[in-house]
Amino acid sequence: MAKVHHKTPDEDRVPVRQKIGYGFGAMSQVLGSYSIGNLASFVLNIGLGVNPVLVGLAQTIPRLWDAISDPVMGHISDNTRSRFGRRRPYMFFGAILTGVLFALLWAMPSGWSEKGYFAYFLGMSLLYYTALTVFMVPWGAMGLEMTPDYHERTRIQAVGNFFGNAGAILMPWLFALTQLDVFEDGLQGARYVGLLMGVVLVVSGLVPVFLCKEGHVEAALHQEKIGFWKGLKTTLGNRTFLLLMAGVFLVSTGFFIIASVSPYIIIYYVMGGDVKAASVYAGLNGTAWVVSSMLIVVPVTWSATHFGKKSTFLFFLFINLLGHVSKIWCYNPLHPLLVMVPPALIAAGFVAMWTIGASMIADICDVDELDTGARREGSYQAIFGWIMKTGMSVATLIGGVLLVASGFDATNGSAQSSETILWLRILEAGIPILTSVIAIGLIALYPLSEDRMYEIRAELKRRADGRQKD
Repeated sequence: MAKVHHKTPDEDRVPVRQKIGYGFGAMSQVLGSYSIGNLASFVLNIGLGVNPVLVGLAQTIPRLWDAISDPVMGHISDNTRSRFGRRRPYMFFGAILTGVLFALLWAMPSGWSEKGYFAYFLGMSLLYYTALTVFMVPWGAMGLEMTPDYHERTRIQAVGNFFGNAGAILMPWLFALTQLDVFEDGLQGARYVGLLMGVVLVVSGLVPVFLCKEGHVEAALHQEKIGFWKGLKTTLGNRTFLLLMAGVFLVSTGFFIIASVSPYIIIYYVMGGDVKAASVYAGLNGTAWVVSSMLIVVPVTWSATHFGKKSTFLFFLFINLLGHVSKIWCYNPLHPLLVMVPPALIAAGFVAMWTIGASMIADICDVDELDTGARREGSYQAIFGWIMKTGMSVATLIGGVLLVASGFDATNGSAQSSETILWLRILEAGIPILTSVIAIGLIALYPLSEDRMYEIRAELKRRADGRQKD
């Protein structure tokens, strides 16, 4: 029987208008973070012949730069004191720069050498991901502080997840758009698609700047500024946070290691080397992910409210695991539409991870305030974002190495060996199965319950009331 849970007070509920505004920011975050990965391998490797290891390296190095830029941005945002707030000024400029730089990323001319394409793509990626950090870290921190309520935090993240996935409907079709007959070649198509995406990123990124309201404004204005290294040490010393991050890292990294391999299986195994036909099925694959994600947001949110965050997280991680196992049967040349089944299942785990994981971080920030007396959502969001992005970029590099190690050769066209295809299939299913199993074990150890969080909130309120009396 479901436990009776706390009811959210009216004063802690966030208006629908603000939730929608935050959701548009999630759309910008999802498209800005993952669209490059949906295009890079196709445009640079298959279209321009750049070695997949170089393609992976060009996507990994900027994310290693995030190891510096993300924590710095979190520190800057947490310690900003302005009449416009701690988050929105950076979101404004970050949204504009992100859109402009995404368009420039694909503006490379034809006829360059492999090293020339690599250098251009790497340089522009460093600028682009820096701009994305300026937007994403304050936006994510704002979502963590919009309400102090345990359950309303999950609802805010659920709305963000829904809008993010709604925007992501476009993402799996980006490669197919570059292949339209109106373009001379895929590179020209990538230029126009990049321009379109740049406009979308600017518009969706600016909406939360004007619709959302920051939380803890008064507390932040009067709290003492924390030094960068002290704040970083405190954040990385939070064992509950590190436990959650380890589970999230394993799930996401296991998936992203093989994300660059999956399209090759669809092209060279399911569709027998027909790239144009495979682009459609790759689009269907991605669409199945997005539709499943949008449909599963409500069940995840309901379950978290009635059965607890940890139990819900674990249940949907198990569904995610089943999705990876199902690839053994669903990548089938005789029934290509089955490629839509695994992503529909895997997406369920990711919806839980993004929705509940982010809500858990907001809870951890309450624990941090209890221990340190400061609100530092920016620092926690920065480390969370950096771990996710670093995992994704390192995974992309590993994916490129695995692709080469399997014996894949883009110059062979559709004539890939059966041994190469077999190894790709083993790696594509086996790696995320292993990482998901370990992650489930780690999340099972997460210690913060609903009752404990309401006890912490009551203590924080007593402290705040005591300061006001003094």
